[in-house]
Amino acid sequence: MRTGQKFEDFIEIVRKLRKECPWDREQTIESLKPYLVEEVYEAIEAINDRAYDRLAEELGDMLLHIVMLSVFAEEKKQFEIEDVINSITSKMVRRHPHVFGKAKAKDKAQVWLRWEKIKAKEKKSKGQKHRGILASIPQSLPALYRADKVQRRAARVGFDWDKVAGAWKKVHEELDEVHEVLEKGKIVESRKQNTERRRLKEELGDLLFAIVNVARKLDIDAEDALQEANAKFMRRFSHIEKKLEKKKMTVAQMDALWNKIKTAER
Repeated sequence: MRTGQKFEDFIEIVRKLRKECPWDREQTIESLKPYLVEEVYEAIEAINDRAYDRLAEELGDMLLHIVMLSVFAEEKKQFEIEDVINSITSKMVRRHPHVFGKAKAKDKAQVWLRWEKIKAKEKKSKGQKHRGILASIPQSLPALYRADKVQRRAARVGFDWDKVAGAWKKVHEELDEVHEVLEKGKIVESRKQNTERRRLKEELGDLLFAIVNVARKLDIDAEDALQEANAKFMRRFSHIEKKLEKKKMTVAQMDALWNKIKTAER
C-alpha cells in the first residue's frame, strides 16, 4: 500500500474516533494545546536518547495531533488537511528558488536572507505589515531556545560578534553589573519587588542571554547543555538522597560526598 493511501486511511480513522470516541468528541482545538506540546517534548527526548524506534512512535503521535486539529477545523469549515499540506508544499517551493528555480545560493547565509525577503514580500502581498525578522518567533518557546533563535536571526543581517571573544567579554560585563546590584544592599533576602530587585532580575536575564550567545558562537545548543547539566545534578544528588535516607548529614558532609561522586564520574 502506498504512503498516500495509508495517510488517507489514517485521516478516516481520526474522523471515526471524533464521531464515536467519548474522549475525542469532547476535545477542541484549544484543549489539544497541552497534549501537542507534550508530544513535541517527548519526540525531543527520544532524539536526545537516540531512541529511534521511540522517535518513530512519537512522530506518529505528533502526526495524530496535526490530523486531529485539521479535522476539528474542517468541522467548522476553517480549513482542511489538504490546505495544511498545500500550504507547506507551496511555501517550501516558493522560498527555495535556488532549488526549484533559477536563483543561486552559495551558502546558508544567502538562503536565510532570501528567505526573509520572500517572507516579507508574501506578507506585503497579503496586505500584512512586515514587523521584522524577530516578530514571528513564538513567545511560548522555552526561554533558552527563544534566546538562541533571536540571536541567530539577528546574526543573519550581520548583528553579531565576529568571534566568540566578543560574546565572552559581554558575559563578563553582565556579570559585573549583577555584582554591582548585589553590592548595593540585601535585596536577595527580600521578596519585595523593589527597584533594585527588579534591576537584579533584569541584569540576571541579560547575563543568561549573554551566556546563550557564547554557546551559540561555539555551536553548542544552550537548551541541550542545560538539560544535560540538570540530568547530571539529578544523577549525583540521587546518591546524596540515598545517604540522607539512612542518616542526617551536614551541608559540609553533603558537599564532600558530592565531590567524591564527581571525582568518581571522571
